Amino acid sequence: MQTPQSKTFTTALGQCVCGPHGRAALRVLLAAVFLTSSVSCVTTTTGGFEPETAEKQAVIDYSRLALAYFESGDLASARRNAENALAIDSRAADSLEVLALVSQREGDLSLAEEFFVRALREDLQASRIRNNYAAFLFERARYVDAQRHLRRVVSDAGYAGRAQAYENLGLTLLELQDPEGAQEAFLRAAKLDSALVQSPLELGILSTQHEEWHEARAWFERYLNARTSAGVAESVAHSTRALRAGRDLAAASGDYMAAATWQRLLDARSSAANQ
Repeated sequence: MQTPQSKTFTTALGQCVCGPHGRAALRVLLAAVFLTSSVSCVTTTTGGFEPETAEKQAVIDYSRLALAYFESGDLASARRNAENALAIDSRAADSLEVLALVSQREGDLSLAEEFFVRALREDLQASRIRNNYAAFLFERARYVDAQRHLRRVVSDAGYAGRAQAYENLGLTLLELQDPEGAQEAFLRAAKLDSALVQSPLELGILSTQHEEWHEARAWFERYLNARTSAGVAESVAHSTRALRAGRDLAAASGDYMAAATWQRLLDARSSAANQ
């Protein structure tokens, strides 16, 4: 088994943050939209096009810009472009979603939920929006509601973010004290996307809890390899739960030097948290 390669600590694994009970928070899924000079302005009327067609394109462009600005951390520009889209079409679900995400980031949670609900009312089939609303609910510890929405998301076989949604469902089911359901969800996630980091970790931890050491070691090695492939092994610290799993697996295999290394990292994490 690999041992930790770095003793630099952060509070999270990858893009995830710690949830209410120490597990990773659900991951918000956003479209890959990039700001370029070619989309720096939007024109609502263009010669040679019907006004209705031009307006529809303007809504699309504003919504894409709003999402891109949100991804870049420019909340003011994200809000402005989302509001421009909604001024043309008040039912633009993507822009309503951006306003929900902006409001959530700013701590206006009641308004964020209002925008999420409006966005889903306008587009019931929007799996990305539903996943992001589930992440919002998870952060509010509303796990039953989050699970309900995530089950609808994972039932969408054509959704590009289905693997991550299964992982999100697994994390939610852990909070609902359903380890068997969580294991099934993580297995589906890992099968759909071998590059996921959190799912093999959770499968390894679940296996250690049942003392299924062979399976646990295989999943934990996959977790470590996924971190390396993602380029985060050196730059991002393991979570506390990962450190404990590494220690327990090393001890179970008789590798007491590796177990001691994992334990030192756990002790350092605990000391840093208490300072």
